[in-house]
Amino acid sequence: MQITRYKQFSILNFQFSKVLIWILFVSWSLFLVPFANAQSSLPLVVMPARNQIEVEPGEKTAITINFFNQSDDPVSGFFKVADFIVEDSQGTPKFIENSIDAPIKYSASRWLTLPYDKATLPAHDKVAIQTEILVPADAHAGGRYVAVFFQQGNTLNKQISVSDNEAGSGTNLRIASLIYIKVKGQITEKALISRFFAPSFFEYGPIKVDTQIFNRSDCHIRPRGVITLSNAFGGPVDQKNLKEENIFPDTVRNYENSLGKKWMFGKYKLTLSASYGDKGQVLEGVAYVWVFPWKVALIIVLTLIIIILLLSSLYKNFVKKEITLEEEIAREKEEIEKLKQQLRKRE
Repeated sequence: MQITRYKQFSILNFQFSKVLIWILFVSWSLFLVPFANAQSSLPLVVMPARNQIEVEPGEKTAITINFFNQSDDPVSGFFKVADFIVEDSQGTPKFIENSIDAPIKYSASRWLTLPYDKATLPAHDKVAIQTEILVPADAHAGGRYVAVFFQQGNTLNKQISVSDNEAGSGTNLRIASLIYIKVKGQITEKALISRFFAPSFFEYGPIKVDTQIFNRSDCHIRPRGVITLSNAFGGPVDQKNLKEENIFPDTVRNYENSLGKKWMFGKYKLTLSASYGDKGQVLEGVAYVWVFPWKVALIIVLTLIIIILLLSSLYKNFVKKEITLEEEIAREKEEIEKLKQQLRKRE
């Protein structure tokens, strides 16, 4: 009997130990995972995130790029130059580290020289890198696009894919400073509005407008524009600026704007007026929309109809009662007259 109890106690002890070990394992896992994540992402910042310069063919110049380490530990890594292009409508740069694969028309990575390719960023400090740019004497006029990036680690990855908004800062292990180089000369500047659209009918505001500008220039452009909403009488209702964004050559850029308030009624006109380039060339677009809260209008109309029917019914009942009352009064008058005549005959 005692042996059986001892065995049961041993089994319970063993199961309790397993549960305790499992709890400790889970607790350490929850503790270590955030720690590991914190170690695998470092707050690095590069300034300036974007550089825009104009150069002459054969000119030699330089720019300074600062890489900041905001972490508590030093970060070691590589510096490298890569060409980039833009292929989507959101302005996302696509980096091309092998200059042979980059389009010759937009490549400039061979023009840049870095003073060193390795460095250690001290904790809460920066490293400034002086980048020399030597423009060939036979360089064609137009835009060239290149990036200087820093990558943590001992080896370089073969591909980069980072959005334009993440180019200058982030918690990833590779950050880049974008350089827009404009070689002076005979540059073709041409752009067009490939889309200026809003649905023709809205039940409620605001009115959502989609705009797309196609850049057919030899270099990037940065359009400045305004979308104006006016009513049927030509009076301004609302106005919004186009977000100023660079548009890479031979690509489009999408813009989204909302104009007006929730409660609107009638026909409205949308007008886009924008300019771009050194000569201030103009882009214009027009669209028309109707706004009519038909559900609310239907409820109002039905409510009015019900009110009119109720009032009409009440009026008819009131008139009917009045007529009935007048008829009763007339009958009573007749009876009174008859009674008077009978009294006179008795007399």
